[in-house]
Amino acid sequence: MTSLRPLLQEQIHQVDARVYSAEGTYSAERDEIRRAVAFVDELCGRLGLGELERNLNPGTGKPQLLLLMRDAQGERVVLKVYGRLRPNEAAVQGLWWEEGVATVRVLDSGDDPVSWLLMPYVTGIVPAPADRPAMTTDVARIMAAAHRIYRSNVGNPRDLYTGVGVHLRNVLAAVTRHRYIIPSDVDAKAAEVMRSDAPTFLHGDLTAVNLLRGPDGLRILDTCGYTGPAEFDAARWCARVGTSRGAVEALGRWLNVETALDPNLARRLLGLELLMEAGVREIVKEERGLPWAERDDETQRLLHVGAELGTAT
Repeated sequence: MTSLRPLLQEQIHQVDARVYSAEGTYSAERDEIRRAVAFVDELCGRLGLGELERNLNPGTGKPQLLLLMRDAQGERVVLKVYGRLRPNEAAVQGLWWEEGVATVRVLDSGDDPVSWLLMPYVTGIVPAPADRPAMTTDVARIMAAAHRIYRSNVGNPRDLYTGVGVHLRNVLAAVTRHRYIIPSDVDAKAAEVMRSDAPTFLHGDLTAVNLLRGPDGLRILDTCGYTGPAEFDAARWCARVGTSRGAVEALGRWLNVETALDPNLARRLLGLELLMEAGVREIVKEERGLPWAERDDETQRLLHVGAELGTAT
């Protein structure tokens, strides 16, 4: 049995190391991981969990716990514990699983005092970077099915702009600190395009590390459970896997699958996401203590393409 306490302390260390240098931008995450750690022993006792096999966190300093454990019957389960409230993840993931979307069943969950989920352990691997752009069609098929499922009485929905607005402002502030030029109306345009007249449940954080490829195919994990335009999930995935050079082409492949989407709205959201990717690129430099004064070609391309797409009508 792996010792839980050193593992938890290492997770705290990873979060502290990541946020220490980034201008205090995500300093609240240092408290979040400590709240998760403080709660995990009580939660394990409440759920009757025993043996810890290993930590499933990727080692990137996320302020959450992801633990492979054994339940009272000796079955492998995954316990995910946040240090904050994230109330709609379990509700939306559970609904999607019940409706046949390729995700993972939620065995139990709660939001007191922080949010947590208990899931069965499923085997699989995170897709390799070289494989990710070619996966766009497969991811679009899964999300097209997910986007058709909406129940207004499920969970505690949070609109997309409320969910990502703080992150948007944080990463774009990093771009400004590093003396790049961004459009002055980004936040207002984000509020406009993220508040859809026909919202649905979104994943909200589509990236390859939130996918698992196993014997049964591809599964999506870690939904944020926001409500907003389905075009956002397409834009976020394509910005992340396509970068400045391939994002527009990737979006075209997605739109060929999920044909109900509005192409113009998808392009505008893609532009916004490329601006955010530029900001993420710069804030990571701060987190890792890397130099940023020299102009970054990819950051500049992301900002240029993003601004052009953001003005589409």
